[in-house]
Amino acid sequence: MSTHTGAPFEQSCALDKTALQNPHSANGQYAHSEKDAITLKHLLGNPVIGSSLEDVYGHLSKELATPLLDELYDRLWLVARKTGSHIDTLHMQKVKGRSIIPTEDPKLHLVWKKGTIYIKPVPQFLLNHDFWVHYLQPPGQISSPTSPPLIHKSIDSGFDRSIAMGFLRSYAYLVKYPLDFAIAKEHYLVPADITWIQWSTFINNFNFRFLGDQDVAKRYHYGQLRLSRLNWAVRIFGPQHTPTRLFYENNYWSVGEFMERATIPLLFLFASISIALSAMQVALAVPLEGLWPQISSNNELKAMDRAFWLFSIAMVFLWLFTWLFILGIPLLMLLFQLLFACTTSRRK
Repeated sequence: MSTHTGAPFEQSCALDKTALQNPHSANGQYAHSEKDAITLKHLLGNPVIGSSLEDVYGHLSKELATPLLDELYDRLWLVARKTGSHIDTLHMQKVKGRSIIPTEDPKLHLVWKKGTIYIKPVPQFLLNHDFWVHYLQPPGQISSPTSPPLIHKSIDSGFDRSIAMGFLRSYAYLVKYPLDFAIAKEHYLVPADITWIQWSTFINNFNFRFLGDQDVAKRYHYGQLRLSRLNWAVRIFGPQHTPTRLFYENNYWSVGEFMERATIPLLFLFASISIALSAMQVALAVPLEGLWPQISSNNELKAMDRAFWLFSIAMVFLWLFTWLFILGIPLLMLLFQLLFACTTSRRK
């Protein structure tokens, strides 16, 4: 384990061997030898992002931070099991019938729904030793270009290192076996040019799998999260970081898909109600005096008739409301799209 530099793994175990120049250096000091190190004008693995501290930390926040889940943290125990080790290996995800969907959205990492789990690929820079030394030092510290490696100076990094630590810990649980590693490469979750031996050495060098919750971000105090429960958490608690209070992540990308899934439970509901109404009709048709002599009052029979009648009328109104819902949703979506098109064309 690498300790004097602040990187969580030794240089020899790094899966990305690119030697980087210290971006905080004013005199050209390099991470290794001046011959081997290179000066990048952009973030490692992403030529669109600059190499300045502001650019890198801003990109790290977009790539790895989960402010919505952090805001829900105190209530997540209501919808998920609070244990960071609750993460199935990739081959077990397959056993459970879940397809693995790569995503670059950090809030979807380890979020699952029926038949699907979303997993964010490992960014290249997290596998580079020098990147950790230069950008992800322990809180309040960064290597000083004018001091020995053991001396640090304080700065405000603007990014919580524990987020990156938690992300790598999640991969220590996801990829435990050679089969998991093969699945990870198949879905482009890890670089194509590394081997199982290299990956295993990298993970075990720092014992990422045994990191405590105190060393990782709040989001990684939890493992896999069920999307349907997160949707309800957003609807009930209304966190500020959500763009909409309807859902955590939209499950439906077409009106047809939504209507198809909504119709099945509605059919079951109305089938159940139909059976109940048929039973009530039979109950009203059979004389009760012969069955229960104690029920002889016409007032009691009228009360039961009235209750059944009111229930039947309520079901008729429910049926009408359901059809308005089924027909109204597509019409409202069409109207919304037309209004959006008109507004956009006027702006142009």
